[in-house]
Amino acid sequence: MTPRKPAISEEDMVRQEAGINRIAWAGGIAVAVVTAATLVLLLSTQTEGWWSYALYAALVSAPFAYALFSNTVIRRMQIALFQRYNEALRYELTDLKEMVYRDELTGLFNRRHFQEVMQMEVEKAHVTKQPLSVMLLDVDGLKTINDEYGHGVGDLVLAHFGKAIVRHTRVDDVAARLGGDEFGVVMPATDKRGAFALARRLWEDLERTPIHLSEGRNVMVTVSIGLAGFPWGGESVEEMIQWADADMYANKVSRKLTLETVASSRPGDIGLEEDYFEGI
Repeated sequence: MTPRKPAISEEDMVRQEAGINRIAWAGGIAVAVVTAATLVLLLSTQTEGWWSYALYAALVSAPFAYALFSNTVIRRMQIALFQRYNEALRYELTDLKEMVYRDELTGLFNRRHFQEVMQMEVEKAHVTKQPLSVMLLDVDGLKTINDEYGHGVGDLVLAHFGKAIVRHTRVDDVAARLGGDEFGVVMPATDKRGAFALARRLWEDLERTPIHLSEGRNVMVTVSIGLAGFPWGGESVEEMIQWADADMYANKVSRKLTLETVASSRPGDIGLEEDYFEGI
């Protein structure tokens, strides 16, 4: 993601500010010249009449009139210019913040933002007593995929994984790539049942949909999932992460045991992976 070009650049602002200053100076010089010429005319004629008093009044009021013009028109032009520039800077800073908090490969948030959101949501959950869930996900065998197909395919797998997470998460959920092949999702106002429902949808999507490669080749990706939540799986960020990480590791081990059992007995059986969800 590249930052958007501001609607007005610093050079444009300086140029427009210089133009406004020139208008102000030209107006001031014009008022001074007209005032001086009128004053010379009055002093040279030494005539009296209603029009001379009107000119004297105009001479006195001209500086005040120009001062009022400067404060209303020119000042507003300057304020409008600075507001445009500040708005452009705000959008640019927003884009830069997105770059700081986004993972370039998947488009998801990164670990820093994940940790900040986790801390904020845990504190909020303690106050509101609303449930909170967190999910950790790990792509199984990414190193094997990289070794067999190359890192380009490994990156494709991770990008596909990120898109699948986005498809199944809500607007309020915060999905992040925590590093390597590990991902996380913070689910505000989500209880244990809702967290496991999302985990099941993700698992089914990721494990039953092959990733299409070139030349008609496909690669199947498996995923290990761990869940935790407040208050059923920890009361602090550290406790919830440890709980979810342990659950993910247990899920990974049960998968290996299931595959070994299936290979020696009943091919095609889902086994312990189904039990992971059916027991909820």
